[in-house]
Amino acid sequence: MDPQVSHQAPSSDQIEDVFLFDRALGIFLKRGTCSAIVFGVKPPHQCRDRDMHLKRLGRLKYGLMGGLLLVMGLLATGAEAGCPQGQEAFTSCQMEGLGTEVFVCFDSQTATYSYGPIGGPADLSLSEPIERVDFEPWSGLGKAISESVTFFNQDYGYNVVGGFDRPFSEEEMQRSIRRFGWVEVTEGGERIARLECIPETVSYGFGGGLHDVKVAAGQTWDWDSQTWISDAVSSASIPLLLKNHQYSDEFDCLPPSELRLNGIKMGAPVGALSKFGTPKATDATSFSDEPIDRIALIGANIDFFRDVVVNMSTISPNWQTPSGIRVGLTRGEVIRILGRVPSGYTARSQEFVIPACPDISGTHSEDAYREWFTLIEFGQDKRVNRVVLLTSTE
Repeated sequence: MDPQVSHQAPSSDQIEDVFLFDRALGIFLKRGTCSAIVFGVKPPHQCRDRDMHLKRLGRLKYGLMGGLLLVMGLLATGAEAGCPQGQEAFTSCQMEGLGTEVFVCFDSQTATYSYGPIGGPADLSLSEPIERVDFEPWSGLGKAISESVTFFNQDYGYNVVGGFDRPFSEEEMQRSIRRFGWVEVTEGGERIARLECIPETVSYGFGGGLHDVKVAAGQTWDWDSQTWISDAVSSASIPLLLKNHQYSDEFDCLPPSELRLNGIKMGAPVGALSKFGTPKATDATSFSDEPIDRIALIGANIDFFRDVVVNMSTISPNWQTPSGIRVGLTRGEVIRILGRVPSGYTARSQEFVIPACPDISGTHSEDAYREWFTLIEFGQDKRVNRVVLLTSTE
């Protein structure tokens, strides 16, 4: 935002335009069987078309309100003072009782986080590519407008929130706008600290900003999983997950062809992988106390029992399943590839454990105990941090 821009109060006509839009949007929300969305509940599949229309309406509202609320959400001082050259501020504030300040800034390529003494050099600076930064847009519901950005540094997360209460009457427009913000620090996903902003110092500009930059980068926000999905990740015309009925139970499973990492399949004999080297003994043992051997590759481990592949694991984005599931994908991207959320889980689960469909090719009949699974684990950044193809020994 240009510091020279006048912070002139909106006219009564502009206020009325916003109120009329609010009323129209409210009527739209209250009609029909999708009214649950008013309370933040995602509508059923039959409401998805209407939900997409709602999102388009919400973006129209962004455009209409953006100019008004940007004035209310930003302080008169130039917030870019704490931003790297060429970047603009998403939010900033000074922390209560600490003499410190935080800035979250961005341009078309990168988002940055800085925290340190007021007016001094940053104690901590982090950056993320726009495609990877964890930005959560405003839901469009409630009186308060707020958005957040989370940066990660190894096992630590720094969630920065900025927001303010939107006025609903001309009288409220004349009052001082209540601003709020905080920085929440997590370790391994568990909160270890929360630093409150001094309300009068909160700078937060609603409308466009990070959201538009993410969209321009080819990403779409998914409300179900609370993650961004790259337009480059496509879903198959037929869901990858299959329905299996067994003993009167129904569950999702993956086809046999999916039980591979970079072409190496579960159940493969050790001789077929001779080009990767000779398996070495490990301290791990099978359920019958027989040794598990391993070939350790760059980014992946291949485990053998009785000279057959029984386990593969990777924490590298360079290894993937045939469908493209790999480390680094967001939860929403994994769900798009699978075709739906696996049965027994939600779109915000921290892991998916999906069994292989019965009659897997390559299974030895004498190994009747063998059941294969795909384990997909998500980190606190809501991205895949480990993929494991494993054999159950129970």
